[in-house]
Amino acid sequence: MKFLLVFIILFVFIITNKFFLFNEEFLILLSFGSFCFVIYEKLGSVLNTRFEEKTLFIKNSLLTSIHLISIKLNESKRINKQFIKLKLHFSLLKKYYLKFSIDFLTNFAMYLNVKEKNYFLNKLNYLKQIEKEYSKLILLLLIKKIKIISVLIKFYGVDLKIQRFRTLNLINKLILLKKI
Repeated sequence: MKFLLVFIILFVFIITNKFFLFNEEFLILLSFGSFCFVIYEKLGSVLNTRFEEKTLFIKNSLLTSIHLISIKLNESKRINKQFIKLKLHFSLLKKYYLKFSIDFLTNFAMYLNVKEKNYFLNKLNYLKQIEKEYSKLILLLLIKKIKIISVLIKFYGVDLKIQRFRTLNLINKLILLKKI
């Protein structure tokens, strides 16, 4: 209230000394100033509490949002750590796969080599057996042909009495006598 009294005295003094001219803008300014002063005096405590409530609400909402951001950042940090671990796991898996592939291929190559050697040895044994059987067959065919030739020579030399075959028959007998 003291302020109001001082304001009124000062206002009357300014008006009486004609420091201001009363035009529309000055009257609007004067009414606005009066309005602000009356509102401040009558509703000051209510507005003050309302502003304090809004301040507390904004403060709490900011703290809550900062807390939620902190939680999200911690979760993101944890996920990034897991992602880094995942990258490490993938690199370990890659190393294991490469080692496994190399071991598998070397063992498979050795297996194929052994299998190929066994297959080759089996084919070689089979070929050896065929060769024995073939040589027996050839010997039997040669013996049969020799017997046929010998029978023919005897037939032509003894039965038909062709001189040339008689000579061959005689030569064969001489060769047999020499062998004995």
